[in-house]
Amino acid sequence: MSKHIQVVINPASGQDQPILNTLNDVFHEFDVNWGISVTQKDGDAQRFAEAAAANGADVVAAYGGDGTVMAVAQGLMGSEVPLAILPGGTANLMSVELGIPKDLAKAFEVACRDTSVIRAVDMGEAGNHKFMLRVGIGFPAEKVILADRDLKDKYGLAAYTIAAFKAIDTSKIVTYHLTLDGQTIDVDGIACRVDNSSNIGMPDVSLWSGTDVSDGYFDVLVMRNIDLKSLYSVAAGMTDHKPISKAFHHWRAREITIETDQKQAVQGDGEIWEDTPITIKVLPGAMKVLIPGGNVSKRNG
Repeated sequence: MSKHIQVVINPASGQDQPILNTLNDVFHEFDVNWGISVTQKDGDAQRFAEAAAANGADVVAAYGGDGTVMAVAQGLMGSEVPLAILPGGTANLMSVELGIPKDLAKAFEVACRDTSVIRAVDMGEAGNHKFMLRVGIGFPAEKVILADRDLKDKYGLAAYTIAAFKAIDTSKIVTYHLTLDGQTIDVDGIACRVDNSSNIGMPDVSLWSGTDVSDGYFDVLVMRNIDLKSLYSVAAGMTDHKPISKAFHHWRAREITIETDQKQAVQGDGEIWEDTPITIKVLPGAMKVLIPGGNVSKRNG
């Protein structure tokens, strides 16, 4: 019996690609049955994924950015239907993390091939919110606020770097009161991150080595009072030096509460949430994602 793949497409994604032509070519080559659902409003991607899983889809593919991937993943939670990621957004950080090809045809092939592997990926929960990449408090959230749609449409991924340097000027030292798996810690810093993935959109480049999306833990990073502009230049690949551990306080935990002596903005996977305080917990292996296995394609790109 042919595999059935349902593709959830976000037409407002950051890249302009002839997706239907490519989809038809690749799916025809692999003799799979397929259908598409096109999002029009918030909530559609999750709803379409839930319906596809309930109606017997073998794979649900998400075309869009990390927000679309997250929404489809939420729709598949609790089912055995795996997610295929088709990078179509501005950053596509989870696809970079998992080694999903940037080339669209090759990414489609991952959804089709029997040699592709299902990887169980952790997710996070904070109240009514869920995330797959990270939560950022203070500077990381201000950066997201400043990287609006106009800036992303004009500069693409570079919009986040531009927004970061704007946000640096308003960053200030706060005291973070952390509760990490029951242990309490007070520490001063200028930013806090709770990372499931620490990559910044470039293969093998991250703010903290050793972060693993499948280990059942989050990495908690509080940035010390240092030259933030210099550190961000390093992290963005703008210098030849690598970030050093002395720039951060670091812990690993499964359940995390973060309070601040001054309210700070919070973002999760690029979406602005309620200000601090916030409590976060890991959902181990909650997302099942198809990643490349053997028989690598020889397509160009």
